[in-house]
Amino acid sequence: MRPDLLKMKEVALIYLDRSGGLQKFVDDCKRYNDSKQSYAVYRFIISINPSDIAELDAALGNQILHKPMKAAQIFQSVCFIAIKTLSLIEQLQTEAQINIVLKPTHLPPLPSYILSLCEFPLDYMSQRFYMSEGIVIAMGTVTKYTQGARFLCSEETCPFSEGFNYIRVHIPGATESATVRNDFVCSLCASPLREDMKFRVLGDKQLVEMIDAKALSAFQGYSNNKPHFRIQSFTVFLRDELSNKMKIGNRYRFIGIPACIQNCSQVTVCIEVNSIQLCNTSGISENFKYLLSWTSSSCWRFTAILANIFASQVVPPGTYNTLKLSILLSLVQTCDRERETADYLDLLIVTSDTLIYI
Repeated sequence: MRPDLLKMKEVALIYLDRSGGLQKFVDDCKRYNDSKQSYAVYRFIISINPSDIAELDAALGNQILHKPMKAAQIFQSVCFIAIKTLSLIEQLQTEAQINIVLKPTHLPPLPSYILSLCEFPLDYMSQRFYMSEGIVIAMGTVTKYTQGARFLCSEETCPFSEGFNYIRVHIPGATESATVRNDFVCSLCASPLREDMKFRVLGDKQLVEMIDAKALSAFQGYSNNKPHFRIQSFTVFLRDELSNKMKIGNRYRFIGIPACIQNCSQVTVCIEVNSIQLCNTSGISENFKYLLSWTSSSCWRFTAILANIFASQVVPPGTYNTLKLSILLSLVQTCDRERETADYLDLLIVTSDTLIYI
């Protein structure tokens, strides 16, 4: 074994021990072992703090950030040795049966780790972690996908006609056909491989359409000073424990691995989400949230109430409502990052709600 690879495995074990991940791994193994059921794939989630890893070993930290697939193989080898040494799972036979999912707690706050769809196609083969933000505009139903499968050689005299030598697991960006199809061949005798259907492992999958948060500026009115741009939605995949973790209309910050999926002549950019964080909305007071929910039956009641009480220290409530509404909308349009914007906001209001009138 290469000395640098051996060192990274040692660091991975040290990190798991110090971070508490080793105890969590042992507990997960106990649940698998207590089930007394033989699985084709044993899936383990390992939370990774890139900063702590980089302090222990810069090479392993670099692998996690830029080559997460290879980093997962390092942790896979460490976990397999731990299982065999401590006899954690009696049913486990081969290292290929272990599926390690690395979940970084964060990424370095540097521009190279922020996903830009304008620049992304230039580096779509990297398959590394990026972070991005977006607003959910559509969601699909939760469906099933093949998380892992066991294949056997069709030649009965071949040693690989039994056992768990051919295990295929889903990797980020891969389609269903990349995991399961009928044209795989044995590396020993070149005979076709057949899937052992009773060992197929299924997981949950959900497709979510998102748009960049910058798209909200399209609702701030036309401006001569703003450059024209086109906002295009992008697809993210939520798998297994992340399914149904998003809601339409919410803004999320997420870490994922982008990939290009080719369908005939079309190439679609998608992102396999690894972790999700709801963007902080603590700046909105609970009173405002309650008022919004209380007036949700009307499109204009919430706005009308705000206009009615706006600047109550200067003018009596209930007067100059139209003027105050225009000022409020102008404040919504104003952004700290666009101080030079000085265009008038054109308003067209059509409503039957009498609260809107003076």
